[in-house]
Amino acid sequence: MVEISLYGPWAVITGASSGIGKAFAEHLAAAGLNLVLAARSTDKLHALGDELSRRHGIAHRVVTVDLSRPGAAGALTEATGELDVGLLVSNAGGGRPGQLLDQQLQDLHSRLTLNAVTHLDLVHAFGPRLVARGRGKHQAGIVLVSAHGALQGLPNMAHESAAKAYVLNLGEALHHELAPAGVNVTVMLPGNVDTPIIDAFGLDRSALPIRPQPADRAVAEFMRAFLKGRALHIPGRLMRLMTRVMPRGLAVRVNGRMLAQAARNLAERPPATAKTS
Repeated sequence: MVEISLYGPWAVITGASSGIGKAFAEHLAAAGLNLVLAARSTDKLHALGDELSRRHGIAHRVVTVDLSRPGAAGALTEATGELDVGLLVSNAGGGRPGQLLDQQLQDLHSRLTLNAVTHLDLVHAFGPRLVARGRGKHQAGIVLVSAHGALQGLPNMAHESAAKAYVLNLGEALHHELAPAGVNVTVMLPGNVDTPIIDAFGLDRSALPIRPQPADRAVAEFMRAFLKGRALHIPGRLMRLMTRVMPRGLAVRVNGRMLAQAARNLAERPPATAKTS
């Protein structure tokens, strides 16, 4: 199996300030890759980058960017133009539970940019650089972080499940399209991963159908699947089992009820989008 370090010297990670993105940063830094950390939270990115540089002796670069804005991905590609990037981890995303017609169209467009369009923009921008690298003597790869909810339309999160389905299908197709050029593409479908979004949605961890998996464990498991050249991976053995055996209609109803509760929780707070960007 190929070593992660061969995807260096640089990896780009969006949504790197917390949750799954932060776990990717920690995992790749431990493997010796230099990191471009992108998100909105400048202070968090600097703190994370400084810590990882001290601990693992890597270089890092912070790019502050709001990827929910049209064209924002261009700022990230410009900031990394001279770097030898071997791995793109397009992770930034977010959402807000609730019924579609109760939400402002402008907010829906913003989240569509974050959850779908930005992934497209980054793949299209970094793709040629990775293809050129993959055709040489180096490893090249793309990780697209979708969501388990991409596997079906979810009531009370219809918009996000649809947008994440785009990312799933984009990545699965590119896994085959870019393979001849030596670029490894794998889609991550996290479901029961313990991230700050659980708290942002006001959900009780003890009441969830499956105990949340720590983000660092989910990323480590995913990277093993990535290095084996798989097209997609759902972290967590129990989550994969439930995905196979639970009828689609039941999955829609169970998740819909959970997201309805999250929507009620958020209705008691000021309007906001829980982002991992």
